[in-house]
Amino acid sequence: MIFNGQKSHGDEMVMRAQDYLENNFSEKISMEKLSEKFTVGRRNFDRRFIKATGNTPVEYLQRIKVESAKKELESSRKTVNEVMYAIGYTDIKAFREIFRRFTGLFPLEYKNKYNKAAIK
Repeated sequence: MIFNGQKSHGDEMVMRAQDYLENNFSEKISMEKLSEKFTVGRRNFDRRFIKATGNTPVEYLQRIKVESAKKELESSRKTVNEVMYAIGYTDIKAFREIFRRFTGLFPLEYKNKYNKAAIK
């Protein structure tokens, strides 16, 4: 789905974790609970995930959320707040900063630039 390039690593446990994150990204996910779900210690889980994908599990989850937000902002009439809540963020400041870190734009700037419905 998202980040196909980060799935060519061959670590089955990490692939299952990636699938879980991609399918449940809008829920509150504890990385402690996620590592327990795959019966591996948190430090080992993080180490394997970083080795396989180049991202920490938290960064990977943030990337998924930002990709989903980008799609919504490009193609829907939802407000930035509606998109933020839909992908599982409740703190607008944190969402704005994470979004900007990955896209170079704040969410509203991104929507104004890329939203198909808004472009005349």
